[in-house]
Amino acid sequence: MKKINMYPTALFPQETSLLFPTLLLLFFPLIFLVTKRLKSSFSKSPPLPPGPSMWPVLGNIPYRKNEPLYVTLARFAKIYSSDLISLKLGSQLLLVGSAPATAMEILKNHDRNLFARYVPHIIPAKNPEYNNFSLVWTFECNDSWKNMRSLCRAELFSVKALQSQASIREKKVAEMLGFFF
Repeated sequence: MKKINMYPTALFPQETSLLFPTLLLLFFPLIFLVTKRLKSSFSKSPPLPPGPSMWPVLGNIPYRKNEPLYVTLARFAKIYSSDLISLKLGSQLLLVGSAPATAMEILKNHDRNLFARYVPHIIPAKNPEYNNFSLVWTFECNDSWKNMRSLCRAELFSVKALQSQASIREKKVAEMLGFFF
């Protein structure tokens, strides 16, 4: 019995067998770069201050070398000759004001937006209302959170309150040690 060739060689020569995978390898990175460029051009966020180029997952961590962070930040401030530089440490964006006037501007006018309170949303409360009454797990740092924080600092953790409860703490530590030993 004679074997019938379903694909004539005139239409699909042998050289095209490598052409299709090669085109795919070139096509997908091109599409990725175009979509990334379009996404960045349509984003409404303002551009970041100058800083070193960021690695995909690590951010700027590889640029630290074996020196303290403040030395690295001072070196970046000299390299980019700017009072405000941006870094990415892992997934966290870090804005650094290296001059006293810049730091004062940040702390005075933009403290609520930039005071770096990061709340991981790993274990939220089962009831969303509980998040509003928590200092630790609240999602927003709004006025009620600031009021609760100042109330705790003034009433619960002041020097006078801690000294007045010292005997209770000593008694409870003695009970705990008696339980273990």
